[in-house]
Amino acid sequence: MSTGDPAPLRIGVLEAARISGQALLQPALDIAGVEVVAIAARDRSRARAQADAFGVARVHDSYSALLTDPDVDAVYIPLPINLHHEWTLAAIESGKHVLCEKPFASNADEAVAMVAAAAAADRVLVEAFHWRYHPLADRLRQILDSGTLGPIHSIDAGFTMPIEPDDEVRQSWELSGGALMDLGCYPVQWVRFAAAGEPIVTAATMVQGRPDVDVVTEISLGFANGIEARVRTAMDAETGRASWLHVSGAEGFLRVVNPVAPHLDHEVVIGTSRGTTSEQVQGRSTYHHQLEAFVGAVVDGRPVPTGGVDAIANMRVIDAAYRVAGLEPRGLRRTAE
Repeated sequence: MSTGDPAPLRIGVLEAARISGQALLQPALDIAGVEVVAIAARDRSRARAQADAFGVARVHDSYSALLTDPDVDAVYIPLPINLHHEWTLAAIESGKHVLCEKPFASNADEAVAMVAAAAAADRVLVEAFHWRYHPLADRLRQILDSGTLGPIHSIDAGFTMPIEPDDEVRQSWELSGGALMDLGCYPVQWVRFAAAGEPIVTAATMVQGRPDVDVVTEISLGFANGIEARVRTAMDAETGRASWLHVSGAEGFLRVVNPVAPHLDHEVVIGTSRGTTSEQVQGRSTYHHQLEAFVGAVVDGRPVPTGGVDAIANMRVIDAAYRVAGLEPRGLRRTAE
């Protein structure tokens, strides 16, 4: 006979990153069945401050110490992109499930290795594309599959945000930075989601800030079903903040304003010969929905839409775009001049 509720999923965090508060620590306080039990950071004072702010009991002085903590079932990895591969593999080897921030890895080869390791160890590995877990995503899938727009012929998606040139993470080739990696991974996924298929990169242009680091990127994509797509991303200091997904079909269009963070306001506009409508989809924060899905995957084996297959596919498009634009994918040795 049951003696009470099952024990919560116990999560540890590798690094006291700024994103952790909204992406994990606050949602964990609001959701049953999960508890953040430890934070590890190379700067103990930062970890202690974040732990105190969110009621986390334990602080570790190293990532390795957290991974050997027997009271940690799963880890959240908000580290710089170039460290995702190394510490995901280390976490899996330590028997932990992993929620890894986007983009998943520095390149597709790393993504393949991470997914293979998780499968071999029977561990859950999820890429933290939080937008995909908001009810908005299901509503968009319903619209796209309904036939309301007729055959889709083009998709336009983008994400732009001003980022200062002195940002040592996003502007660093060594840390796998760049506009396409940090921001553009979202619209790449949005066009793949809308087209329900995998594209080839037909053209790509990139404006560099620091050497080999793109700050403005435009990509043209083609799908086997004839859909053409365009992705734009920018992180130069002068750009405005915006995110969008536009889908055009033979009988109508779909426009989504702010698909990246719909809980902070968004709009879905559908236009056909019968007229134009506008709606919003209610839900909690994208991060709350994502954490619930991660817990469900670990505890009950529920499928997730941003698992290994999707992560690898997204990284392959990003790698291809860098190559078409004449730059090396992140994490690979630069070609000698």
